[in-house]
Amino acid sequence: MPIITRWLGSSLLLALLTTGCMPSYHVTVRPATEAARWVNGREMVVMAADSLEAEVGVVSTIGPWTEFDVTVRNTSRGPVLVAPEQFYVLVSFPATKTTAPAQVRVTADDPEAALQTMTQEAEHHTQKSTAVPAAELLSTVSSVVQDLSSNKRKETTEQYNARQAAYQAEMNRYEQERTDHAVRAASLREDIRHAEQTLLRKTTLDPGYALQGRVRFRSWYYAADKLQLVLPLDGHALAADFVQTAYRMDGTQPAVARTPVVVPAVQPPAGLNPPVPPAPATVRP
Repeated sequence: MPIITRWLGSSLLLALLTTGCMPSYHVTVRPATEAARWVNGREMVVMAADSLEAEVGVVSTIGPWTEFDVTVRNTSRGPVLVAPEQFYVLVSFPATKTTAPAQVRVTADDPEAALQTMTQEAEHHTQKSTAVPAAELLSTVSSVVQDLSSNKRKETTEQYNARQAAYQAEMNRYEQERTDHAVRAASLREDIRHAEQTLLRKTTLDPGYALQGRVRFRSWYYAADKLQLVLPLDGHALAADFVQTAYRMDGTQPAVARTPVVVPAVQPPAGLNPPVPPAPATVRP
């Protein structure tokens, strides 16, 4: 389960953003300003509004997800709903010779929906791992019938051996399919356990408590140069700015092409105050 701790004033670990795998280059993401806080070698962005405080940081840039590790602290006098599926990233693309600057909104992956989908898929593969399909039963019945009638048909030894070999190969294929389903079910159950332990889940956060977990976004915006993570919390929109840079392992910076995107600037959802910027910090040179 995501970590919920009694807030005693100590820092809680957080940190993470990842962008998916790319064919010829990689992506690194870091805070747009010097970190207000460091935790275990990671740069953190600290945000606050009224009696709410949040910290976010980049953990990884590998895989199909852009992931953030988020900590929310509630020092108010009332409970606060933390709903990670409402979090979003404003992705900014720079102007090119053929396209104007653009900004798109990417909504966070819903952890509850993701866990439900993985659970259903695991159950499906578990059932398939023990199921005997009708075609397998028919093949078995057909083989028995042919064995009983082999003398009447004057089946030769060569014909019998060839028929048995074909039947055994077919049975091996069905058994391999069941094994593959069992392996996939076990892998999914492990993924579910990992997600339950690491993902930030929808939680009513009581006063004096903190909640920590990962929030992830599908990675496709490799050509973007700026990301703004926005956390809608208790009528506020806490915002953290990051810069994104593409690079190759040889240290060179690739030219990143993108499909022209023209999208108007995204406004916060109705009922939310404008995004609250992170705590002041020294701008990078």
